[in-house]
Amino acid sequence: MTIYNIKNISVAAEEEKYKGSFEGDVHFIMGPLSIYQFNAFADHGLCAVRLFQYIRTKQGLVYGSRAEFKGKDTSHKWIYIDNKNLYNWFGLHQPTKWKLLKELSDPKVGLLEYQKRGSGRMPLVRIKAPKKKLN
Repeated sequence: MTIYNIKNISVAAEEEKYKGSFEGDVHFIMGPLSIYQFNAFADHGLCAVRLFQYIRTKQGLVYGSRAEFKGKDTSHKWIYIDNKNLYNWFGLHQPTKWKLLKELSDPKVGLLEYQKRGSGRMPLVRIKAPKKKLN
């Protein structure tokens, strides 16, 4: 039997986790998933699937709490990818992250779109792949 300790979180601390500094382990993906997108990322290996899971989880954490996005699709929204949470949550290292970002944003592949923001800064990323296969 597992007993969980639920702590009261102040409003300021709860808002902080949506800015990218969420504390603790994450064992879930927030938001609906497209099996077509999942399979498109799976064609590029396990690390690509981990990156996809991180992006969808982060989109759910960032946009899921906001009233203007309740019940709406957020799979095309931009998010920041930080190295600490990417490794702690899904086990993806920083060099692998950059390799995948370059590979998956290639025009021939076209699964991701990212903006490099300079040395030492987190890149902005979003999923470009369609949710269903278009003939």
